[in-house]
Amino acid sequence: MKQFLVLCSMILLGVFIYSLIAGPGDSILSLAKGVWASEVEMRTNTL
Repeated sequence: MKQFLVLCSMILLGVFIYSLIAGPGDSILSLAKGVWASEVEMRTNTL
């Protein structure tokens, strides 16, 4: 249980630090959405 709490706190700390560095306009969700879209585009173009 202690390891799970440490894992959750480290993930939240990473998200917080990323939001401090990236600024208010860029979120992890929009970054993941862009990566997902580029991966889908790459896979559909190779077929």
